[in-house]
Amino acid sequence: SRSYDHANGNGVNSFDTDIEANWGPSDFDRTHVVVGTWTWQLPFFRQDTVAGRVLGGWEISGIGRFQSGAPLTVTGSTSIGTRRADLVGDPYLPESERTPLPSGAVPYLNPAAFAPAPEGRAGNSIRGGFRGPSLTVFDVSLRKQFAVKGDVALQVQADLFNVLNQTQLRFSNQSLNRSGSGFGQLNQAAPPRQIQLGVRVRF
Repeated sequence: SRSYDHANGNGVNSFDTDIEANWGPSDFDRTHVVVGTWTWQLPFFRQDTVAGRVLGGWEISGIGRFQSGAPLTVTGSTSIGTRRADLVGDPYLPESERTPLPSGAVPYLNPAAFAPAPEGRAGNSIRGGFRGPSLTVFDVSLRKQFAVKGDVALQVQADLFNVLNQTQLRFSNQSLNRSGSGFGQLNQAAPPRQIQLGVRVRF
């Protein structure tokens, strides 16, 4: 799905008084989002024994999410203000050139493909006209309920977010200035694997 609007405060072109010049993808737009969930009741140790009561009855579930990248607006600094930049080439660097820098940032956009717009007209790039990297993440939960006495039960659960500990790089801002240092570099990462343990008493 898509969401478009006239302004999210993301790189408005000050040269234009025509509101249609600011038409573009909403900041929260993600063209493709696919989410899948699953649950599996483990079939092991189901005997009514001490081992079965401890090791059996566990349930594992998970959720996987893929979404396309966030919209990006590229601007450039000129003598009459910061305005959307001109696109003059291929905006994305090839995979072979996306190698980490000593700072840890990873080049993603091609600086040579953008130039500040001339003073006599607006830049030819549109608001939100470019896309950051996509996101793929998997979360897993493991849980079991123990009968204590009567209606009292104890549930233990472990949640693993980003269970594969994948590095998900992104930009810290959706409006990027071609004239700034570090332009086009992925300079932020989504959270690494996180583990959460919980205990719940039901009565």
